[in-house]
Amino acid sequence: MVKKPGDFMAVEVTEVLTQRTMQFFNNFPRNIYGNYYRAPSFPVLERSSPHFDRLFSRVEAQPFLALRKGQVVGRIAACVNHSVPDAGSGYFGYFETVNDTAVAGALIKAAARWLADRGRSRMTGPVDLTPHERLGLLASGFSGYHHPGMPYNPPYYSSLLARSGLETDVTLFGYHYDLRQPPPERLVRVAARAVRNGRLVLRPVNFNDPDGEGEIFSRIHNGSMHEIWGYAALSPEEGSAIWQKLRGHYDPSLILVAELDGMPAALCLVFCPVQQKFFSGPAGGLNARLAVLSVLPRYRLKGLEAALIIESARRARARGVATLELSLVAENNTMMNRIILSLPGVTRSRAYNVYKQAVDSV
Repeated sequence: MVKKPGDFMAVEVTEVLTQRTMQFFNNFPRNIYGNYYRAPSFPVLERSSPHFDRLFSRVEAQPFLALRKGQVVGRIAACVNHSVPDAGSGYFGYFETVNDTAVAGALIKAAARWLADRGRSRMTGPVDLTPHERLGLLASGFSGYHHPGMPYNPPYYSSLLARSGLETDVTLFGYHYDLRQPPPERLVRVAARAVRNGRLVLRPVNFNDPDGEGEIFSRIHNGSMHEIWGYAALSPEEGSAIWQKLRGHYDPSLILVAELDGMPAALCLVFCPVQQKFFSGPAGGLNARLAVLSVLPRYRLKGLEAALIIESARRARARGVATLELSLVAENNTMMNRIILSLPGVTRSRAYNVYKQAVDSV
């Protein structure tokens, strides 16, 4: 039975300040998912620690636990990310809870209060400290395989957030592309024209040079994604940290850098686990995820997007991939949604919501 908002007094929310309480924070998702899904652990934010991840170098955050009668019943983290252009906005993330409105409301209120104390007027989420990590709440498309790093949660989370006073800020879509379908002839022609004169080179990422590739990642991301919802600037050090996290886990031959006249111009990140076991997408067979397709503005309308899509699909087929997940695409990214829906064999299969709340009113 879902508890009513009047039960707030029965819930205690406490800051996570010790190693022991952090263990409770990281272990709590097992109460929700068992062994079915592994929710991400909270990263080490202490710079002096050997486990410090440079991806979070511009992050301030505070995890919280919700307790009822001494038992952990929920968790959340509040975050200020200084790479986000909007200085009035903060995040909540790592949200997990039992199906209880009082618990969810108490967690949201604690995160909002922490952000308000730091001069923030708006809270959005779920975002796990940075948009370069997990963001959004799964709202539809719960069945099937879910890629590592993609949001997954019980269906009741959406209603708990709504009852806690949050409203949807943006919806992000996930698509599935059946690679057994031939690509549109027009797309093939545009891609062929782009590579015909030899000025365009598509190469795999070099995981052995994370700093050099991190600088390229930073330059392309910051130059091409600043108008996209959820943009957060990426420093070269943060870009390098992302490559180091991916190294050894994902096939580098499917992560492509496009160079035009010897200059980095675009990125296409297809994530296919190196040790991938056989699992099925909607089309059957192996499933990979196209997570990023970004082209610097001065190189757009030159066929780079088409060339990257065609080459990524070709390499994925050669790897044995039958279904390519295209995610996350913001609902207001009209051009990208139109391009994706023009591909034969594409279905919009999942939706993820990001929520917002004014924190000066809580």
